[in-house]
Amino acid sequence: MDVTRRIVRAALMSLLAAVLTVVVLPTAASARPGPARPGTLRLQTVPSLPGVVVKVDGQVARSDAKGRIQVRVRNFVGLDKRLVVPQTRISPDRTVVFDRFRGNLDAGGRGKVVELGVRTSRLVSWSFIDRFGKDVPAGRVTAMRLRSNTGEIRDLAGAELSRPLWVAESRTQQGPQGLVSKQLYYVVDSAMVDGTSVVNRAGQKFVPWEQQAWVVQLLFFRVSFTATDMFFTRQAGKGIELTRADGGVQRLPFGRDGTTVVPDLPRGTYTITVFGGGVSFGRPVSISKDQQVTLTVISRADLALVTVAVLAVAVGLVLFGRPHLLARLRRAGRVAATRTRDRQRSRSRHRRRLRTRRDPAGPEPVRDAAEQRPERLGAGITLLVVLAALAGALLPGDAARAQVGQDSPHPSAAPVPVLAYYYIWFNPTSWNRAKIDYPLLGRYSSDDVEIMRRHVRMAKSVGINGFLVSWKHTPQLDERLAKLVEVAREEHFRLGIVYQGLDFSRTPLAFDTVRTDLSYFATRYATDPVFDIFGRPVVVWTGSDRFTAAQIQATVGGVRGKLLVLGNAKSLQAVESSQGVLDGQAYYWSSVDPTAGASGQKLAAMSRAVHQRGGLWIAPVTPGFDARLVGGRREVPRREGQTLRASFAAARLSEPDAIGVISWNEFSENTHIEPSERFGTLDINVLAGLLGAQARVDVPADSSDPGDGHWGLSGGSALVVTGAAVVALPLGVLLRRRRSPARDPRDRPDDTDADDDAADR
Repeated sequence: MDVTRRIVRAALMSLLAAVLTVVVLPTAASARPGPARPGTLRLQTVPSLPGVVVKVDGQVARSDAKGRIQVRVRNFVGLDKRLVVPQTRISPDRTVVFDRFRGNLDAGGRGKVVELGVRTSRLVSWSFIDRFGKDVPAGRVTAMRLRSNTGEIRDLAGAELSRPLWVAESRTQQGPQGLVSKQLYYVVDSAMVDGTSVVNRAGQKFVPWEQQAWVVQLLFFRVSFTATDMFFTRQAGKGIELTRADGGVQRLPFGRDGTTVVPDLPRGTYTITVFGGGVSFGRPVSISKDQQVTLTVISRADLALVTVAVLAVAVGLVLFGRPHLLARLRRAGRVAATRTRDRQRSRSRHRRRLRTRRDPAGPEPVRDAAEQRPERLGAGITLLVVLAALAGALLPGDAARAQVGQDSPHPSAAPVPVLAYYYIWFNPTSWNRAKIDYPLLGRYSSDDVEIMRRHVRMAKSVGINGFLVSWKHTPQLDERLAKLVEVAREEHFRLGIVYQGLDFSRTPLAFDTVRTDLSYFATRYATDPVFDIFGRPVVVWTGSDRFTAAQIQATVGGVRGKLLVLGNAKSLQAVESSQGVLDGQAYYWSSVDPTAGASGQKLAAMSRAVHQRGGLWIAPVTPGFDARLVGGRREVPRREGQTLRASFAAARLSEPDAIGVISWNEFSENTHIEPSERFGTLDINVLAGLLGAQARVDVPADSSDPGDGHWGLSGGSALVVTGAAVVALPLGVLLRRRRSPARDPRDRPDDTDADDDAADR
């Protein structure tokens, strides 16, 4: 037995030794840092660039045209400590610096190619042009801010603006297949001229890898200035003083035609004052387009007219209620009138004698004062009518419309929230395609916070309670939505979301994408009070009508407890098929012509179907439609606001939970109510009338504008007040004279003051 055991033990030991020899020893050998013998290291630069230098063991190697490097090394042990990749200028306008290796350098000892990642910098320069491609001297720009997509900010000023600049061009990152090079880009956040930025923030993008000579477009506009008299329609003043945002003042005289033209005025807000010819107060003017600005001057004639009017009112106030003063004035007037009349009668008798000698028929009868009184009364009434008409003509247009009650609804015309569809897609280049109209605020970028603030304030003044913001989960739109949320919070305004579930070709997004995007939104904004319109944030899912109820439930079921998810069904059948899996419907019906057909009946039927299951119904309202430049086939004219009125009436009759105005700023389909160059402020004022509000349109001043819509002591109102004062005095005197009996001064002695006083009392 012992012999057998020894034999078995020996066999097992031999087998174990064989296993160790076959498996363990090669593995240990492969785990060693590398062979301690000379070899060739093969590298591949990422990105593939020629001229990249590596130094190792006294050897220097450069990459070839495809970024490949081969270098002899004495061994691969500790190679990562001996290999150096110095910063190298591989061309006059590009440098590289070491970033990272992929894997271990020791792998090169086994014949593998090691990836060498480098970061690159590029020497770039820029020039400036205006909107028409004309060169702008760099000296006009005082500062510029560049921002990269990695968040790096470069502030340039003074001499830095006229010399080239080294900027980061690319960096590497680890990808599933190895190292990849990511190209960087830069946007122009601001370019300051005369203290104001003349670019739309982040509106111009430059990629150093593709372009080293950048051309930055600056917003200069052609503006003409003129001035008129406040009360009289004539030119006034000798020129203007233009105060810039940086405090500088420029004095510009008027030409022979009474105007002065600035062909390249930077975008911004200026204070304009007229000098010469009277009194002028500084007026702020926002310049964001080519325009003509008309200013007002208070001339000497205006001052004289106001002075006379004030004195007349003052004298009238002193005399009214003081009969003894009136009596004294009457007595003095009668004495003067008697003397004048006596002289006239004496001359008249003399003329009658002469005529009697020539004409035996006799003289014409002379009318006394009583006969002349009706003519004086008629002249006074005529004067009153003329002044009243003049005052009415000078009232602001909006005030005149308010007096006649145009578009004044019943107080309960809009008892539900009024929401406007709002788009944050616009970049400066967006206005270069498929547009027939442009905003009065200029061709803005949707990341401009000041534009957002103006939009919100205008919408609030109209009676709009919130925006339904078109959004999907992308870095740019996330950033813009965050800015709009802050503005809405500051302005006490509400927001909802229109989730864009269709791509550019109108293909529905994948369910996982929709689910991820809505989960992101719910996590970030579900409890934000800005979105509290109906207790929970409202999200309208466009494209939901393309899916079955089961697919919708699987996609949005996880967020319905946090959000109110509405569909955009376009028919009664689609509404009924999605009942129970959505919280309501918001019909985006922009192409309807409410003045023809049975659109109101369709909306009412859809509303009933939604309300039967307790859902929310947002009814559409639109001012018109024209999408022919983006593939549409029809146009719905605005008809001077009648389309909007009819659409509003149809929406209200459907008993909605909210009204959705299509749209605030959809300029491609021309459903916008935002004040624009083509349609002006017509539709926004119509909507304000329908909602019982008074629109305050916050747009740059233009020559055609009568003012900012708020009348203080301006030219028109001052004239109205003056006219009223001038009318009041003769009217009061006339009425008081009619209260006393008419007497001829010749029939009374001069000591009848007491009787006159009694009669006046």
